[in-house]
Amino acid sequence: MTKNFSNFIALLMLGLMFALLFVSAWNDSAIMDELAHLPAAYSYVKLKDMRLNPEHPPLIKDLAGLPLLFLNLKFPTDTPYWKDGVNEQWAQGAVFLYESGNDPDKILRLARLPVMLLAILFGWLLFLWVRSLYGSKVAFLTLFFYVLSPTFLAHSRYVTTDLGAAFGFFIGIASFLRFLERQTIKRFIVAALAFGVAQLLKFSLFLLVP
Repeated sequence: MTKNFSNFIALLMLGLMFALLFVSAWNDSAIMDELAHLPAAYSYVKLKDMRLNPEHPPLIKDLAGLPLLFLNLKFPTDTPYWKDGVNEQWAQGAVFLYESGNDPDKILRLARLPVMLLAILFGWLLFLWVRSLYGSKVAFLTLFFYVLSPTFLAHSRYVTTDLGAAFGFFIGIASFLRFLERQTIKRFIVAALAFGVAQLLKFSLFLLVP
């Protein structure tokens, strides 16, 4: 099997995964974590204010908030949850989604797209890495289990940090292993950048340090 053909098959499999994510999330209401992450996402990219959801790094929320910039959304900043609340992100999220005249379905569908696309990028990098180590057959088997994994299908269609954490662990460990195989400046820079990105995805990825 040529490399181009194996790439084509892998992209088809990832296309199937994206279709499953997109269709299954289309009419899903907001989950509890999204009530906190969505107002944080929009306030980060629109207002440049990071007071909401400080217990998680900003990258996933920044990505989710970018498509929302194309909507004419109302974000109330006169609520007690925004002005005085120490941990009122869920209440602010309920006001933002359901009580400000915004279309919650449109917000949810657009904000979830970057997370789905990150899942596709994750699968593509995973396929390339496994193929470089063990060949196409093992890479296809790995991608098959990834694409149809109930865990990844469940967590890759919502604005949460779970998919981001898995992605961060993968790129951090894989890039560091490649650096150990051949210690060049280029591989060191890639590993350092991957580590930095991982730290922006979830605080628990500090576990990559040891």
